[in-house]
Amino acid sequence: MSGKKHVFKMVPGEELSKGFGSSVCWPDFVRFQSVKKVKLMQLGKEDEAIELPIRLCGNNISRGGFYCIRDEEGNTLKSTLSRDKPGYSENNCAFVYYGDMLVKLSMESKLISREDGGLRLRNNVKSERSEHGYVTQEELDDTYKYYFSDYQGNIINSPDNQALQYIGLDVSEETIKDILSKIPENIVLSKMFAKIFVEELTEDQLATLANTLRPDQIEYLVEHLTDNQWQALMSHFTNHQLRILVHELNQEKLGIIVPLLNKDQVVNLVKDLNLDQVKEIFPHLKMDQFMEVIKTISDDQFVKLIKDADEKTLNTLFNEALTDRLPTLVKTLEEDTLHNLINKLDHEKLAIVARELTDDSDKIQMVVKSLANNPEKLQAFARNMSNEQFKELLDNLGAEELKDIIHKLPHEKVISVIGDLDSKDQSNAIIDALKEKFNEQNEKMKDLMSKVDRMLPEESEANWNDAHPSTYVLQDVNAEFAVIDNLL
Repeated sequence: MSGKKHVFKMVPGEELSKGFGSSVCWPDFVRFQSVKKVKLMQLGKEDEAIELPIRLCGNNISRGGFYCIRDEEGNTLKSTLSRDKPGYSENNCAFVYYGDMLVKLSMESKLISREDGGLRLRNNVKSERSEHGYVTQEELDDTYKYYFSDYQGNIINSPDNQALQYIGLDVSEETIKDILSKIPENIVLSKMFAKIFVEELTEDQLATLANTLRPDQIEYLVEHLTDNQWQALMSHFTNHQLRILVHELNQEKLGIIVPLLNKDQVVNLVKDLNLDQVKEIFPHLKMDQFMEVIKTISDDQFVKLIKDADEKTLNTLFNEALTDRLPTLVKTLEEDTLHNLINKLDHEKLAIVARELTDDSDKIQMVVKSLANNPEKLQAFARNMSNEQFKELLDNLGAEELKDIIHKLPHEKVISVIGDLDSKDQSNAIIDALKEKFNEQNEKMKDLMSKVDRMLPEESEANWNDAHPSTYVLQDVNAEFAVIDNLL
């Protein structure tokens, strides 16, 4: 239904400044003395004027989205690349004044080749003179319609009218406050007013709302918005707002907010949090979010995080991240921290450690000493050492260390390198250490057999001796015998 019409004359308005980069080619912006916004002055009421917003987008750039130009506060033209339609990407023209001449702008976006073989975005702004002189505002049932017209308000049918539909989107704060002051307070404060206002918000308005909310307002909203509503709103929060939000909310409310964060928000949030703050959000992270957090935190934070983790958790939940970071960690961690980590690693990760420490004999000795009381893992680590690493290890073990460790190392590995040791004295020391261990174990076995004999009934002793001759004791060489036999 047609309603009352208001006719506006187009005149030059405020001068614009350029706030976009080199990806926009706009030669006329340099050639002309000034570029001005279009000001619309109502006929018969020259004191009532509005400005024509600049909303200009290029063509769709494959999957890259839309490159757009719009006027911001301070009459600066800014550019943005949007993956989604920013609400006006279908608008392919805008109007400005070059001096006193009205021109229509359009923009073509395209990817061009660089010298290095890559691609870069180029946006060409084109200008053409426009003969339009008047704009008419027509009141409809619940909104306004704008179109180019003659001075009597008769419509000029043109695709250019699309550029006029954003009039009023950038009304000044003073104008809004003046309008609201004329609405009864009981209406402005009513739930229905808020409901109708929020229902009609555009994407740009939603972004403005999200960026304007105070922390206490955000905290209150947590209790009343659905997950889908939060998801829509959260995508517009700044990183600063998210940090404030995490600091202010209790665990219950964090449980609502954190799972709704997208990948980029999680990554940016964690970068600015200390470890204690990161731990605060851990219970509420989804698995994909958790993995992003683990990838993002620093090595120092990661080491502190896994310090108290048990072996199973370390090799399952932190498996991927630990595997990726391990080459760096084993080379940088100090003795106590390395000892704590090494003893929790599974065999696969111990193999990684062995491969990474090819040129660090001190670190290898540190690892071996750390695993001295964990024979199974010590063997797994040693078996993955190269013969050169293993030889260097044996060359550098002191007499007391030899006695404590040599019998716990893989005997086949000892056999393979003992003939290549730099010192014959060291080879003999290894043999002596193995002999000593063998004799010690043999004595223990003899003592055990003696105790067993005393426990048997007399009538069974003969049968026991027949079944287990005295040479049985000598059969339990516990692998050291095999080593000694090969060395003598």
